[in-house]
Amino acid sequence: MNSVANKIGLKNVAGAAMTAIVVNLAVAGQAVAEDKDWYASIFAGAAIPTGDVDYTNGTTTVDTEFNTGFTFGGALGYKWNDIDLAAFTPRTEIEVNYSENNVGQLDFSGNGIGNETVFEGSQASSVSILGNLFIDGPELFDTGITPYIGGGVGVAITNHNIFYNAGLNLNDDGDTSLTWHVTGGAKYALTDTVSVFTDVGFRQIVNASSERRFDALPIAGGGGGIFEDDINSVYVRTGLSVSF
Repeated sequence: MNSVANKIGLKNVAGAAMTAIVVNLAVAGQAVAEDKDWYASIFAGAAIPTGDVDYTNGTTTVDTEFNTGFTFGGALGYKWNDIDLAAFTPRTEIEVNYSENNVGQLDFSGNGIGNETVFEGSQASSVSILGNLFIDGPELFDTGITPYIGGGVGVAITNHNIFYNAGLNLNDDGDTSLTWHVTGGAKYALTDTVSVFTDVGFRQIVNASSERRFDALPIAGGGGGIFEDDINSVYVRTGLSVSF
């Protein structure tokens, strides 16, 4: 029950942040200003695992294969137009995103490949809050297309709900970890204030952890305790940005 409530809580956090960003977009869309330094954006896309997550307590391993999932979120940022970097313009932003991936297959060490029965609905989800720095190249093309590259660092609150083999599970009430990403893409100006964008990024949640349990009780001994590993994903996103 706690894990379900926590999952709903994570989605509520992301939803509240998205609501605030959408309000900013609505206000920005009506604003007329000569100095358009601020912007707000929303996005959605695919969260594609780059490999299995080998959750381990140092003795045993729960090799978990995640399916391609989804991500959505938004950002509030500032373009540093007064900083002269030749053809480039830096911008900084605060991003909030939610991602979710279902489990496709799970192997517990010593049991053989694909020997576990994974129950429907097993997944990992996270809410990430990131501080980002991007470099835009608005003068590289005279077509309305602006390429950009950058990255960021922050925290991810990860919730595991992975159930297998009639009672065994990896579960937690929200683990807080370091997360970082590198991202590149391009945006296209529809108007002086509105742009659409598409980007691709690599994102890592560092040492995401969960407790191995039987039903609600922690497992003792070498097969129990806290299991952790990095969660690596490629994000492919598209979105809308409004300057104000």
